[in-house]
Amino acid sequence: MKAFFAKLLLFGEYGLMFGARALALPFNRYSGMLVKPGATAFDTDARQSSVELERFASWFQHEQLNAKMNFPLDLERLRQDITGNLYFRSDIPLEYGLGSSGALCAALFDEYSIYCRDPLYVGKKHSLPEALKHDFSVMESYFHGKSSGLDPLVSFFHQPVLFENNHILLPHVTNEKLGFQVCLIDTGAPGATSPLVSRFLEKMQDPDFNLVFNSDYLPANDGAVQAFLARQPDQLFRYLRLITRFQLDYLTEMIPAGIADHIEQLLSHGICVKLLGSGGGGFLLAFIPADADAGLLRNAQRAF
Repeated sequence: MKAFFAKLLLFGEYGLMFGARALALPFNRYSGMLVKPGATAFDTDARQSSVELERFASWFQHEQLNAKMNFPLDLERLRQDITGNLYFRSDIPLEYGLGSSGALCAALFDEYSIYCRDPLYVGKKHSLPEALKHDFSVMESYFHGKSSGLDPLVSFFHQPVLFENNHILLPHVTNEKLGFQVCLIDTGAPGATSPLVSRFLEKMQDPDFNLVFNSDYLPANDGAVQAFLARQPDQLFRYLRLITRFQLDYLTEMIPAGIADHIEQLLSHGICVKLLGSGGGGFLLAFIPADADAGLLRNAQRAF
């Protein structure tokens, strides 16, 4: 069956929930696909995946979520396949900020939604990216409690996705003439998304945090997206420094223990490090200017 790839959320972590610009790219290094019975041996990991799919289908049906979908799922066929040991085979690291649940949602939608199975039905609905993003947010809320739906959308389209002014755009993004490097730093530990999102929403109830988030972080995030797309490294790093500083000062819970000092050191050498998704573990994103010493990074790999 069809493979769906991981994603990199370059900009928009947390701000995406409050109307900020967000830019995400497919990450072809990791992928996952639904596997039907008889395709491979049904080992322990496959069995666990099949059980999780059963839980998802039961939750989806119990909550009557098809009524909220623009393009409903064929739950009867899904449950029949789960009975036959359907599972999701994936090498996307779990809780690493790479969209493992997004790839799964994209695969389920591709195989079981009316959008993909009945072209005549699509014509009766707004087959727009915004409608798909809504459906993916409904599906992925099973994993995160609250989801923007952006991760599955990137995996489903397999191309860069820009969220701007509540609209979905599909920009052409390449790694040519960047003038800087983007690397992944492996923190060595996973970080679950749902509790961190809940913690962030609690922080937003604090008037002081809410104010600095809206006055400092959101403009820096939106400016960074614009500068990245326009290939303006000087402007980009000006905004990235503000984002890194904000996360060090106000989102310490989202930075794995022992990593903050290293981020401070890198920042003093012009290298900006930010969360990849919700944080708490997994990968961090490092933006390295052309004149910086990349040797200061540890456990890093090129993102693209």
